[in-house]
Amino acid sequence: MNSNIVENGGLIENANHLLCGKEDLFDGITLSTADEQWSSASEFGQRLQDSLEHWKSLSKRGVWLKIAIQHSELIPEAVKNKFVFHHAQPLYVMMTAWLPSNEPNQLPGYASNYIGVGGFVTNDKNELLVIKEKYTYGRRAIWKLPGGHADLDEELAATAKREVKEETGIDAEFVSIVCFRHQHKYKFNQSDIYFVCHMRALTNEIKTCPHEIAECRWMNLDEYLVDPDVTNFNKEITKRYLQNQKSNQSIQPDQLWSTFSNAYQLMYSIHAGKAD
Repeated sequence: MNSNIVENGGLIENANHLLCGKEDLFDGITLSTADEQWSSASEFGQRLQDSLEHWKSLSKRGVWLKIAIQHSELIPEAVKNKFVFHHAQPLYVMMTAWLPSNEPNQLPGYASNYIGVGGFVTNDKNELLVIKEKYTYGRRAIWKLPGGHADLDEELAATAKREVKEETGIDAEFVSIVCFRHQHKYKFNQSDIYFVCHMRALTNEIKTCPHEIAECRWMNLDEYLVDPDVTNFNKEITKRYLQNQKSNQSIQPDQLWSTFSNAYQLMYSIHAGKAD
């Protein structure tokens, strides 16, 4: 029994048999099992069915159903009512149902791109900080840039700073965006956007992460461009960096207010003059 239910003489008190869905901006309905009450999974399923019929009569469109992990017994009931999986997180699964029968499903899919960030860290000796990963899964180890995936709500510069510190022990500060790559058929057949951030080293002593990194060193840029253990992709990144240094331009973020999210956002654009 759900803990939110109030019992009176063995009867469930519920003034409204329909579920307590909330209307969204797109004439749809959003539900969360954390906001509902039920005595059994089958009762929830019946209420869900009745609610769907009611929303159809009101010409509602998409229905979003967030099922908390502790309420996973409700998933089969949602499937019976023609809900499908949209995405899952450690503590919930999101399911959706499209109600109109006379138009195609227009609910947006889940996030389709990873955000990766590499740190192009240089020091005052014209050297680049490079790593070889510990786990190569049978492939030849290559000299590459430290980096990894951005966390939720993490800015690109913050990701680069964190990943460089975690993998190499080097403290570094953001200077500019060097370039970015958009690649498809990445993990789980998703796409990947990989940003390369030029970072200025604030320390020089390397403290390699023993769990992820096999080797880490400072390498002269000219040496890096001809090393056989460097991929063409990473050599091209280095060439773009050198071009940017000569162009007297840099890609910098400017903070702008977003009325949609009611928060500040960063807009990246080309700035005249090298970054300080």
